[in-house]
Amino acid sequence: MVAKALPFDERNQRDFDEMTVRIMEGLDLIKKKKSLRATQNTLADLAKCSRRTLSIRRWPIQKLKEIKNERSNGSKARIDKVAASEKSENGNLLLTQVKNYQRQNSKLFDRVQDLEEEKSRSALITSTLENERDELKKTVERLEKHVRRSKLRAV
Repeated sequence: MVAKALPFDERNQRDFDEMTVRIMEGLDLIKKKKSLRATQNTLADLAKCSRRTLSIRRWPIQKLKEIKNERSNGSKARIDKVAASEKSENGNLLLTQVKNYQRQNSKLFDRVQDLEEEKSRSALITSTLENERDELKKTVERLEKHVRRSKLRAV
């Protein structure tokens, strides 16, 4: 015995198929646009149906959960990429800073070496000049003595 097709069965099937298409389009839109929240309310608004319709069919709810998981995993992956990128940038920045400090340190070390050499030369010059001064003082004292003796003899 073959069941007799009722006159409204064809219309019900057409309505069911149209709703399935609208639900699938809504899911595709939610999947593509990250700004749309992956909720039953959003899907129901996009498909122009009730949340109960979605719940009865079950698969749209499962698809929403999958989209939420993909977004969650995707955002975690992006966060990981951003963190890795920041670490890399920070590492590069630190390496650049270290190299910069090494260059500065090298220049300062050379400057200190030059100043120490200059100080050593200055100390040698100072010592030489002090010795010459002392010799000149002795010569002046000797000449003054000689002048005093000459004056005493002349008197």
